[in-house]
Amino acid sequence: MPVIEIDANIKKLQNDIEKMTQEIFRLQGMLQTFEGFKRGGLTTIDLPKDPNQKPVEEPAEEPAEEPAEEPDEELESIQEKPE
Repeated sequence: MPVIEIDANIKKLQNDIEKMTQEIFRLQGMLQTFEGFKRGGLTTIDLPKDPNQKPVEEPAEEPAEEPAEEPDEELESIQEKPE
């Protein structure tokens, strides 16, 4: 005979409702953003790349190391040298 765990079902349903509530908040935020764009006069948004395409990984250039700068005594905060 199948058994249903009442507490487990209650917790699962509460978690599902919480997840859906968060999704609704996210969608409401997106809606408000696009309504704001529309009020601002936008009708389209030009994207630099197609967001549906998979990103092409480009080899990362290693930044050149810059020598550490000595702190300028004039710019040190008062907290470091209270009077």
